[in-house]
Amino acid sequence: MIEPARLVRASARRLTAWMSGLSPAAERCAVCGVATHQRQQQVLWPALIETWELSPAEVDWVDDWEGRQCLWCGASRRSHYLAATICHAARAWLGSSAGSLRTLCRDSRFRQLEIAEINSAGSLHRYLRRCPHLRYSEFNSTSPAVPHEDLSNLSYPDQSLDLVITSETLEHVPDVDRALAEIRRTLKPEGRHIFTTPVCWERQTRQRAASKNGDLIHLLPPSYHGSSDHAAHDFLVVYEFGADFVDRCRRAGFGVEVMRHPVNPMGTAFVTWPSEPASLVSRF
Repeated sequence: MIEPARLVRASARRLTAWMSGLSPAAERCAVCGVATHQRQQQVLWPALIETWELSPAEVDWVDDWEGRQCLWCGASRRSHYLAATICHAARAWLGSSAGSLRTLCRDSRFRQLEIAEINSAGSLHRYLRRCPHLRYSEFNSTSPAVPHEDLSNLSYPDQSLDLVITSETLEHVPDVDRALAEIRRTLKPEGRHIFTTPVCWERQTRQRAASKNGDLIHLLPPSYHGSSDHAAHDFLVVYEFGADFVDRCRRAGFGVEVMRHPVNPMGTAFVTWPSEPASLVSRF
C-alpha cells in the first residue's frame, strides 16, 4: 500500500511538471473563445527532425505550432490560427464580427454556407459540425457515417461550395496540383479555401514521393506525420512545401492571402479564392 505522504509528494511532482508547461498568461482561444492558459508540449521526434533537416529554431517553432494547446478545448496553436483566419475572412466576406469559431458557427450568414471540411480540422470540427450545410469527410473513411473524399478527385459538383477547409492535408496528396484544381473547380466564384499546410519559407518545395501509373514512387526516404510510430499511408509526407508554394497556388488560378503568425515564423494560414490578383501578406 502506498503511504499517503508519498502519494501526495508524487502528485505534487506531477502537478509541478504539468504546470511548468503552461503559458504565463491567459490567451483567448480563437476556436472556443475562452480566455485560458496554454499547455506546451514537445511534438517532434529525432528521426523526423533529421529527415526534414530542421534547425533548432525551426524545431522550437514547430513544437510551438503543434504542441501549444488550449486547456479548455485542446486546440493547438495551428488550430487556433486557422480558426482566427476563418473569422478574419468572414469579417470581410460576410460582415461578421465573430472573434471565435464557436461564435461564428452561430452566425446565420455563416450557417447558410455550403462548407466542406475535408479531413477533420482538429478542434474546429466540434463547432463546424453544428453548421447545417457542413459536408465532412475523411480520406479512406471506413465509417458509414463519414463519407470518403479524395482531394484529387472530389465528388462535389462544379461551383457548389462556399468554403473548403483543410488542415495539414495538402502535403500528403500525391498530386497537389490536381488537388488544387479540384478545389478550385468545386468553389463558387466568391468561395474560399482556408487552410494550413507546413511551409519552410527559407527553401524551395521538395517532393518526397510521386504517383506514377497509380503507384506511389518514393523519391526520398519515407517520412510520416502523426507520431513517431505512425506510418499510415495517409500520413506520408509527399511535399515539403517551400517559398514557391504561393506561386503554385496562383498558377492553379487562385488569389492568395498569406496569414503569417506574428510570433511564430513558421506559423502560416492561407485564404485562397478563384481569381488571379497579386498575392497579399497579412499579420494579425
